[in-house]
Amino acid sequence: MKHLLLSILFLAVVGTSIAQTTGQISYSMDFSSDNPDMAMAIPMMQGSTMELYFIPEKSKIDMTMGTFMKMNTVVDVKADKGLMLMEVMGNKSATEMKELSKADQAEKTDQPKVEVTSETKDIVGYKCTKTISRDADGNETIMWIATDLKASLKGHQQFGNSKLAGVPLEFSTVNNGMSIHFVATKFTKKVDKKIFSMAIPEGYTVVSEEDLKNMGGGQ
Repeated sequence: MKHLLLSILFLAVVGTSIAQTTGQISYSMDFSSDNPDMAMAIPMMQGSTMELYFIPEKSKIDMTMGTFMKMNTVVDVKADKGLMLMEVMGNKSATEMKELSKADQAEKTDQPKVEVTSETKDIVGYKCTKTISRDADGNETIMWIATDLKASLKGHQQFGNSKLAGVPLEFSTVNNGMSIHFVATKFTKKVDKKIFSMAIPEGYTVVSEEDLKNMGGGQ
């Protein structure tokens, strides 16, 4: 269970792009693992979804991990801060993320190499280009990026640490032996700006960023 939580927490912190357009993208999620312990948790994850909302300078991800977890992350690029709400098996916690630009600067030394290929395909009405990102250890991440969509994705580790030319509509992440494949199923141009509120709801316990990292076994 600890490794599963660490894998999910990996999806919560730091990534980048450019704020331009407005929209909401719905993603389906599929899971796989060669690790028997992680594979046992996959039935709990069936039916998981992710919603990405974005307007200039702000973004939000609502993620439902089966019956196990709900996680909402709001990022305000201009204010250089974010808020993450998590509900795990009934336990609710809130973490305020501050000075995101400093974390972004720290990760620039670890920028992966990005290869933009000539392969394209259509996803929810947008032409997407296959992009391969390789980190220092040689691990590859394949993303299908819609360059007609521009969003600030800082604060959302799903999208990696490299600066993207648009919004990924299909991609995979791998951490602690769990592979998660995301595919966009719907795009909507209208977004209610009220969803970017950073007010902490009643019933949530405030947890520091450091304590959150320790929960996931971070440094």
